[in-house]
Amino acid sequence: MSDSDRVVLSPGVEVLIRPIRATDKHLLAEGFEALSPEARFQRFFAPVVRLNESDLAYLTEVDHHNHEALVAIDPELGDLVGVARYVRTSPYRDKEAEVAIVIGDPWRGKGLGKALLSRLAIRAREEGVTHFLAVILADNANATDLFENFAPRKTKVDTRTPGQVEVRIDLPWSGEFSDSSLAYALRSAARGNHRFRTWRRMRRRIRRRRQRRQASKTD
Repeated sequence: MSDSDRVVLSPGVEVLIRPIRATDKHLLAEGFEALSPEARFQRFFAPVVRLNESDLAYLTEVDHHNHEALVAIDPELGDLVGVARYVRTSPYRDKEAEVAIVIGDPWRGKGLGKALLSRLAIRAREEGVTHFLAVILADNANATDLFENFAPRKTKVDTRTPGQVEVRIDLPWSGEFSDSSLAYALRSAARGNHRFRTWRRMRRRIRRRRQRRQASKTD
């Protein structure tokens, strides 16, 4: 993936998607604090109030091989509004990785989850991962629908654990099948159809906008 992938979710709704960085700790902390208590519980299966320094180090200082994370940035405000990550389950099962996605509450229902998951699947395949495993709370209908419909013919769902849904996705190569959002994303990446813009340029734009806003407040 390029340094930053500018993604149009719908007319007038755009995000920047890029790999997470160690310097994103403050963005991740702020994004987490902006989540509703329900969204936090759905992610961690526990009432987590805030992320401590150890949590932030683990979530941002990734090796981009066994542990990968992609972040979505609001290009207008510079806020972190979504994260998708995979972590290999163990050295002995190196082709399988657990996957999780968190979307900021105002950004739900806009297609951001699908955009993040598609690009994360591409990264996973590049690193030799062939299967995603997602464990979801049974009442998290949005996440369940996202994972179940991502690659319909390559997905297995297990509901034997009370209160949880386990979804296993076989990640295809580009062209292996044609009826899923993942296949579309893989084909687009292969054709080079993604529109890229470096994060450095966007960061300068964000900084200039903030400076103009601050200047207008002092006038």
